[in-house]
Amino acid sequence: MPVRLAALAACALLAAGCSPRDDGIDPSGAEEVPADIQPQALTAEHLANLIAADGARHTVLVLTGPADPTGFDKVLAGIATGAPEWLALVPQLQPATDGLHAEGLQDALATALTRNAPGVLALIPDHAHPLFVCAATHPPDARMIAARAAVEAVTDPALQAAKAECLRAFDGKAE
Repeated sequence: MPVRLAALAACALLAAGCSPRDDGIDPSGAEEVPADIQPQALTAEHLANLIAADGARHTVLVLTGPADPTGFDKVLAGIATGAPEWLALVPQLQPATDGLHAEGLQDALATALTRNAPGVLALIPDHAHPLFVCAATHPPDARMIAARAAVEAVTDPALQAAKAECLRAFDGKAE
């Protein structure tokens, strides 16, 4: 009889452990985050603060690391908008990127060229390479056609050298 009682007690414990919880704790381990501390979208201002606090290299490592491997994609999406506050961060980010992240940065600048050609041209040659930002695709895709038109429309005298380099890259004559 004691063995039967012990088996019955073990079954009762197992059943209690497998029954739905009513203690307010989510069994999946996911906790409900109060609305006042929900994560916010990454803004250029937030990124600038991160860079100021931790440095660009560390910030890029965090945004590409295992905690948030798509974090740098958010940065690239911001830069691709061509918004001046995002483009202003490129001089700090560009030296801190390499490999695919550097290519992603140049590609984001190529997209930004269609939206803010003067802002992107101002980054050439120090932080944007015309061969990557302005290089024509064969056949030219819609983005490159729009980018070339945007570059051709730039009249700022301070940007004429960068404009000429970019147009040479569009023509496949970049050095």
